[in-house]
Amino acid sequence: MSSTANAQAHFQPIIDVQRMHVVGFEALARFDDGVSPLEHLRVAEEEGRREHLELQLIEAAVDAAASLPAEGFVTLNASGRTMSFPELAEVLRRVDRSWGLELFEGAEPSECLAVRDQVDQLGGFLLIDDAGAGFADEKRIRDLHPDIVKIDRALFWRSLTEADGRDQLARILQAARDVEARTLVEGVEDAAQLDAVRELGADLAQGYHLGRPTAVDRVAEMLDDLQRRVGVDASGL
Repeated sequence: MSSTANAQAHFQPIIDVQRMHVVGFEALARFDDGVSPLEHLRVAEEEGRREHLELQLIEAAVDAAASLPAEGFVTLNASGRTMSFPELAEVLRRVDRSWGLELFEGAEPSECLAVRDQVDQLGGFLLIDDAGAGFADEKRIRDLHPDIVKIDRALFWRSLTEADGRDQLARILQAARDVEARTLVEGVEDAAQLDAVRELGADLAQGYHLGRPTAVDRVAEMLDDLQRRVGVDASGL
């Protein structure tokens, strides 16, 4: 893996499952060497440059997001340490739409309250990523009062077949309701799973059935395909 690999921002749509309408996009990095972003971040962590790499990726996503449909929000991924960097605030001031920061599941509990304050000060909204995995449990939801709780895809898939998965998911959903957070289910891969998300009463969803991460210059084409295949409306974006 080359440390000089170039990254490009791709965008995956986020769907309001009750209205079947596209409301936003998650920014995701893709590297031209084909190595996964998580692996690039792991190596950067070992070399002491993870925060620098995350800032580069966020800056690239902010620049690319300017070409997205104007009414959709954009969400960006960052670790708790990167969220505290003053350089991040400068980048986020350039965002031309509503935006949110997704707190990695692996963020230490000690980082989280400072992150909540930082996001509020910057004028964004906070998402807890991978709820149901690691530190991202009901206590974190109730402590942080996020605006959106993203349900871990592995938990969602397990809830479809296993009672303990359904019980854990129910606790996560209740914690989100208790703090008046919207819920977003990740990993929706077919029509049956989309139906299951709607039956849960979740607010939002994303996954390959609802659009794969796509370079910004092909987002319009991807949204047209989504409307034809699934009946999701992207008008007004």
